[in-house]
Amino acid sequence: MKKAFLVLLIIFSFQFGFSQTIQEKIAKQTCDCLNKKTEITEEIYASCLSTSMTDVVLSDTDIKVRESINTVEGIQNLLESSNTELKKTCDKVPKIELESKMSPFYSESKNEQAQNSYIIAKDFMRDQNYKLAIESLHMALKKDPKFVLALDDIAMCYRQLNDYDNAIKYYKKSLDIYPQGDFALMNIGVVYSLKTDYKTAITYYEKLIKYDPNNAEGYFGAGKSNFALNNDEKALDQIFKAHRIYTTDKSDYIKDTETIMGAIYQKMKKENKEDVFRKIATENNIAIE
Repeated sequence: MKKAFLVLLIIFSFQFGFSQTIQEKIAKQTCDCLNKKTEITEEIYASCLSTSMTDVVLSDTDIKVRESINTVEGIQNLLESSNTELKKTCDKVPKIELESKMSPFYSESKNEQAQNSYIIAKDFMRDQNYKLAIESLHMALKKDPKFVLALDDIAMCYRQLNDYDNAIKYYKKSLDIYPQGDFALMNIGVVYSLKTDYKTAITYYEKLIKYDPNNAEGYFGAGKSNFALNNDEKALDQIFKAHRIYTTDKSDYIKDTETIMGAIYQKMKKENKEDVFRKIATENNIAIE
């Protein structure tokens, strides 16, 4: 599940201050993605942009870019600046104003003391001093208990310290406030998987899929968890769905889904279920050579 966690951090964890070069790369890749679509909805537009953000950061060689991936705060600035660049350079941009569903929740606290404590916590997080970060985040939450950014980050800090129970506790608090929070839904699924509680992990991955049917990571996480539970047919269907989205988006994570598909195939082959494998592949428009 390391890959799934990394992706959620990359998509939702940009810091302020990236260069225009990064934004230009994201805009170009997003435009290429949009050009492949016959119809562009707000959901497709957002999916192309988030996938492009992931790919650009993964391929960037600047160590400062990777080091800065530790919170979700920067997503709004990057979305806005990339959206502005898209409008300048891409003819395929529809007359849709990109509105982040997270904006009312993933924003600074209106409580000045809470926000100041959060800023201090971010510094500790950058230094990987998670214990002191947690202390500062607790101070922030004492002043603003509904501060979603602080709730998500304190959960992440606990996860870094392998304190999975507290990580789950704070992800749940975040989801109580913002049930559609992609960051919390994905990462609470990761934590439950680390605890080998795959059934519970699946419930959160499926919620992520419900809120965002184009989220490949939701299908990927659910598929891996079902495979761990020997729910091979369900796992295969979900991995195929993740694979289709990755293929459409030309994502490097195609290799990950291919690896799992191969493992499922080998298991089903031993059980004389090759026909079932091919049937599920056909249902998902996956060509098997």
